[in-house]
Amino acid sequence: MSAKVPIPVFKSLQEIYPSASAILREGQRWNALLARFQEHFGEAPTYVVRAPGRVNVLGEHIDYSLFPVLPAAIEQDILFAFRPTRPAVGSNPTVRLENYDRKHSYPGCSFSLIPGQNGWDVGLDAGGGWDKYVRAALLECLDELFPVGKEDERQEAVGMNVLISGNIPPGSGLSSSAAMVVGSVIMFLVANNMAEDKTKADVVQLAINSEHRMGLRTGGMDQSASALALPNNLLHLSFYPSLLPTPLPLPGNLSLVITNSLAPHSLTESAPEEYNLRVIEILIATRLILHHWKLESQFSDNPRPWLREVLGAWVGEKDHMGWEKEGEVMEKALGDIEWMKRDGGWSREEMVKYSGMDGEVFKKSYLDLLEIRAEKFYLYERLHHTLTESLRVHKFVHLCQSISTSKPLPPSSDTPLPTADDILIQLGKLFDASHASMRDTYDCTHPLVDSLQELCLESGAIGSRMTGGGWGGSVVSLVESSQVAEFLEKVRKGYEKYDDLEDEEWVEIGFATMPGHGAGVYVVEDGVRVVDGRAA
Repeated sequence: MSAKVPIPVFKSLQEIYPSASAILREGQRWNALLARFQEHFGEAPTYVVRAPGRVNVLGEHIDYSLFPVLPAAIEQDILFAFRPTRPAVGSNPTVRLENYDRKHSYPGCSFSLIPGQNGWDVGLDAGGGWDKYVRAALLECLDELFPVGKEDERQEAVGMNVLISGNIPPGSGLSSSAAMVVGSVIMFLVANNMAEDKTKADVVQLAINSEHRMGLRTGGMDQSASALALPNNLLHLSFYPSLLPTPLPLPGNLSLVITNSLAPHSLTESAPEEYNLRVIEILIATRLILHHWKLESQFSDNPRPWLREVLGAWVGEKDHMGWEKEGEVMEKALGDIEWMKRDGGWSREEMVKYSGMDGEVFKKSYLDLLEIRAEKFYLYERLHHTLTESLRVHKFVHLCQSISTSKPLPPSSDTPLPTADDILIQLGKLFDASHASMRDTYDCTHPLVDSLQELCLESGAIGSRMTGGGWGGSVVSLVESSQVAEFLEKVRKGYEKYDDLEDEEWVEIGFATMPGHGAGVYVVEDGVRVVDGRAA
């Protein structure tokens, strides 16, 4: 499967949502959105872009070290109903942005797309809420596709009237932010008649760059999952040496069940002490191990290599390490990092000493790369989690493949062939070990998330783990499909923060989901309504 394929154009909701119940529910939501757009802007939208949230099934905080991860798109999504607008002669294009939410009130905004000597201005600093993600995406697209100073080489950008509807709970760890950015990128491309010339891979890169503009150094998993996912499959997403998405069927008797801890968390606001700090810690750990292995000469043109690159260089297979070899190398590396242990973490002075770099060069390359706030750095712990979590992804893929191909894993000399049930138990143990590593080694969970994860296991999950950026958010559990209703009932009764939820609220907090379709665009015909998922 290549990421260099066109952006999908949908003709019915059956192409988007995986179940009959979802199609009926979403048909009502789409109709309400189209009607509200007509009411608010006085004309119908011409397109609806849909971008899903994602659940990361396994592989947390390893994408920015270029190791493969296992996300899946979920049914919950963000919809962008919009109509391109042309500015008056001599005026700048204007974006009118409204958020349609029947339960909450989100203020709308209006801003101009203004070219200047130093690039475009969309009022990014003025965006203080959900609209900041849209502004960042539009700014990235403008600077990349409509470079200021090359007016003779470009058409003029258009404005838009936009009405957004989202049902991904914010702060849930299900990447509402990535869906917002991916959808905004596709919306811009469609509005400016550029979508046919761009691929899903282009969308992913523009979306990643957009979040970087906001100061969040994401690795690309969230954006890739939202843009590239295929129905009924997990996405085995490799980043090195290039982006390679591979569908991976989830065993048919399993469901992914998501339960929100209701401990919401903003990654952007806390990034200097948490998310961005973890990125810097693993980058520095990679630098120290590169120096320890005497590999500087292989990275003379790359001042900040990622861990996956360094491991390849360590075994002489920098670009083309095979699947089985990758697992062996990670096991080997785990045995050669004990020297990095430090009670109480590493000081800045110690890191410079063991990096083989000049102090000022080290500071510029690492400590000044992102805004961080820390005096002690836990390099061994971050490196240990990255390697063991990558091994867990490796083993999970191997186990799923053994089920989907009906070829059981070969036994060792003294053990019988594993049964399908044995393999499911192993999948669950990988989930549990992932959560323990995030809690105890990567230090990115939350007390509420930890207690919810334990409750999920007590309620019958095969395995449970935190999913998402961390420090709050949701728990994803592997549950036998026949047990989902009983499982959710037990969790609802056992988790204190669910006590006062109404049924209508609960269905957005705890739910099973099928791996769904990635982002795409729906063309709205004049007077169209969506009836049971079809245009009418």
